[in-house]
Amino acid sequence: MRIHRLELINFRNFEHTILDFSERFTVLVGDNGTGKTAILDAIAISISCLFCKFDNFKDLERKFSDDDVRQVRYKKGQTPTIEPQYPVVFDCTAVVDGAEIAWERKSQLVDRVDSGENNEQLEQTVSPNIVNISEQIQEKVRRGEDILLLLIAYYGTGRLWLQNKEESVETIKPGSRMLGYVNCLDPTSNPNVLMRWLKTMEIAALQRGESILVLDAVKTAIANCLEDCQSVRYDILEDELITTFNDGRILPFRMLSDGFRNIFGMVADIAYRAAVLNPQLGRDAAQQTSGIVLIDEIDLHLHPKWQRRVVDDLKKTFPKIQFVATTHSPFIIQSLREGELINLDKPAGIEEYENKSIEDITEYVMGVEIPQRSERYQKMMEAAQEYYRVLQDAKDAPPERIEELKTKLDELTMPYSDDPAYHAFLKMEREAAGLGRDKQ
Repeated sequence: MRIHRLELINFRNFEHTILDFSERFTVLVGDNGTGKTAILDAIAISISCLFCKFDNFKDLERKFSDDDVRQVRYKKGQTPTIEPQYPVVFDCTAVVDGAEIAWERKSQLVDRVDSGENNEQLEQTVSPNIVNISEQIQEKVRRGEDILLLLIAYYGTGRLWLQNKEESVETIKPGSRMLGYVNCLDPTSNPNVLMRWLKTMEIAALQRGESILVLDAVKTAIANCLEDCQSVRYDILEDELITTFNDGRILPFRMLSDGFRNIFGMVADIAYRAAVLNPQLGRDAAQQTSGIVLIDEIDLHLHPKWQRRVVDDLKKTFPKIQFVATTHSPFIIQSLREGELINLDKPAGIEEYENKSIEDITEYVMGVEIPQRSERYQKMMEAAQEYYRVLQDAKDAPPERIEELKTKLDELTMPYSDDPAYHAFLKMEREAAGLGRDKQ
């Protein structure tokens, strides 16, 4: 599956919006509060329809909540009112197994006749075609067919991938391929299931005396996305996931930096889900599994040099996955190709950013004026300009206004009194204008 278009009506802060997504990677940018995370949630709610007919996994389906309904505020007299707007509608267009399909999720108020009384109740509906696809997938899995299951995952800003050394990591028994969907749309992260699977596969490899191909797939994916990583393994004696680096360092997962744990945990989790969902692919599970992965703030905890490469690393490691991510990083934007950016501040703009400077991206895409200079420097310049305007006014000012102008000059220079050169220069200009010494 690849999502092409999503239309939102009355969802959170969106009255009506249509979004078109790149087939490989789409990054959402915009000021805080523009709805970047809301769009990821909307995609998650839309694609979770696929779980509606899965055995024992129906609870993975995400439905509309009261907080998802757009609220409009009115003022009637002196009383503010808040009115929810219905219906809430998602229209999703995607390609599934090479064929384009569209489905709708809707939450609306309907009249129900109960005991002779009319009651308005909320009703949530899903188009029957996506329900049929869910039934077909489950039936093929029951029959043991080698159907390629779609990978779905959502990584929110709460992903810390923390591991407690004192926690015992238990092995797991074989189960349904559908276990690859457990907690897949929960934006928070818990490495426990991943660690249990890795430990189980390492023990199985030792017991059988041969490589476990899906375990190799996960290890290769991790190594591809971790800078200077030589190898990873679950050490049975130490009962920990261990990383060996090219410079000889050997560190357990729990002792890696936040940036390393962020990428390590996310990549390992995607590869692990691919291996569980499609074990028939063996060593090619990560490369051949298709799906949709949502990442909120993809630059979270990453050094700028890693921010520049993370998009290409994920594309290379998971070539059939469609990624939709959010960011506040100009380095992420700089790594994008044409059509891979949705700017919620400037929705009409479409261009390639790969060869643009960080300064141009920061100023013209992200709206930060003169990024080459600090905000303090810009405010000092603005204060200096205003200072000179006040000095000009003082030349023709009547005596009764002089004290007022002196006070204004004091206010302009006070925030920058810690800069001796700046402060001294403005004081000289002031004395030359005959307005006396600065107040202390």
